[in-house]
Amino acid sequence: MGFDFNSLLAFIIFGVTIGVVYGIVALGISLIYSGLDIVHFAHGEMYMFGAFFGLVLAENVGLPYPVALVGAMIITAIVGMSVERVFYRRLTRAGGGYTVAGMGMIICGFGMSVAMVNVAYFIWGAEAEPFRANLDYIPRLQFPGDIEVPESYVLTAMISVILMIALHYFLRHTKTGLAVRAVAHNKDIAYLMGINVPLMISLIFGVACALAAAAGVLIGPMQSVQVEMGYLMLMKAFAAAVVGGFGSLPGAIVGGIMVGVFENLGAAYISASHKDIYAFLLLILVLMIKPSGLFGVEAKVKA
Repeated sequence: MGFDFNSLLAFIIFGVTIGVVYGIVALGISLIYSGLDIVHFAHGEMYMFGAFFGLVLAENVGLPYPVALVGAMIITAIVGMSVERVFYRRLTRAGGGYTVAGMGMIICGFGMSVAMVNVAYFIWGAEAEPFRANLDYIPRLQFPGDIEVPESYVLTAMISVILMIALHYFLRHTKTGLAVRAVAHNKDIAYLMGINVPLMISLIFGVACALAAAAGVLIGPMQSVQVEMGYLMLMKAFAAAVVGGFGSLPGAIVGGIMVGVFENLGAAYISASHKDIYAFLLLILVLMIKPSGLFGVEAKVKA
């Protein structure tokens, strides 16, 4: 029996679609890291909260799916900014990286992750909730070889691309985006230039959490929404961010797509029961070849 190229094309298409979702979450992780030099370990829970907010707005409130998506992004952004202001501000003010405050931020992120999971259990319970979104207005894509891409995957790809373009425009072509980049480059110089650094830090957290929420709402119609969904997404988004080069925004997108495609191909041609390990196999392979990631910059740290 010959090799089926149509099946290969289908696996790649679906892998790219899932990969852009990994890339969106990895974008938020890289955005926080590039701006504050810290790793936010509660980002998976922001993804989970965003999915539940979208579910509530779509099914309980009765909003159309696109409106529920935007609403979930706004609510999660406010939650993220509030968490940063109340719990993270003193630590981020003291610095990140290898400092004592940076290590404290990692521990605080783990604690916030556990706290948010328990809050979600208290509000929504342990049962998985189906996300029934009406996507009849989205056309199915047809590819050669009778390959048909469902509406949810088409919408996910479209919205993911729109979000990436919007973030690029915001960071490169607006004054606020320029201020965010200045804070990411050097907080002290940004202070001297009259930039409201604490506000920009809150904005970075808000944008990153909004991206995570968008990913959660996009994944919702493909899978069920449940409290434990954030952990695995966080791990795969971290893998995507590291593969692309931690702190690199274009690298996060490329890394996410690579993880999605590698994962889908591994599940199809090796073993579907071990699907979740392929992202980390790719991570190990890339780090063996280029320790800084594909788009990362090697930095020397003196002891």
